[in-house]
Amino acid sequence: MLATAALGTVFIGNSSSAADLGARFRAPPAAPAPLFTWTGCYIGGHLGGGWGEKTVSVPSLAPGVSVTGDTSGFLGGGQVGCNLQFGSNWVIGVEGDGSGSDIRGDITQTVLGITGTAHAQTDWIASATGRLGWAWDRWLIYAKGGAAWAGDKYSAFIPVFDEQLEASETRTGWTVGGGIEWAFWSNWSAKAEYDYYDFGTRTLTLTGTFAGAPIQVPGVNVRQRISVGKFGINYRF
Repeated sequence: MLATAALGTVFIGNSSSAADLGARFRAPPAAPAPLFTWTGCYIGGHLGGGWGEKTVSVPSLAPGVSVTGDTSGFLGGGQVGCNLQFGSNWVIGVEGDGSGSDIRGDITQTVLGITGTAHAQTDWIASATGRLGWAWDRWLIYAKGGAAWAGDKYSAFIPVFDEQLEASETRTGWTVGGGIEWAFWSNWSAKAEYDYYDFGTRTLTLTGTFAGAPIQVPGVNVRQRISVGKFGINYRF
């Protein structure tokens, strides 16, 4: 009986030690996966197309007469910005955007019995905007707005006078837009966006030749609006 009791004590003691050892070396629980956040800065590129209209009038030569022509073409460029996600789902940010473009159009019109062809082209568009969005996990829907600039060229040809006129300018205006963005992999996201640009009415002077002699036509009013649709890719830091 004494021998049996001694053996039982040894067995129980060894079992308790093994249990304690197993508890001491138990693997720690896996850490929860970090929640996705839109906070950070990014850089990316985009491609798309633009369309718009320009309304031209020369009150000094043809009071009350205006001509409107359509423009369209491709564009591509890049963007850089920073976001801050707060209050769980809200995202605010700033963004700078620049595009080289080939948004152009021609119109042939007869005014006061004189027929001419006018050409307009937007070579580039840039903007500096603020953004406000609502996020759910890896999706973000946002609106944006701010200042905008555009580089424009104009030309006109009046065959009956053998007259060729040209002008160029940099315009300042405003823009509003919005889009949706999807963080599809690691630090990469894709977006689809629409932007509206309004550059108001500006007055410029066309210069050129008339029957071989230099000529200027001042007081040409040009009203310009452009819409842009684009797809982009961003890399977030």
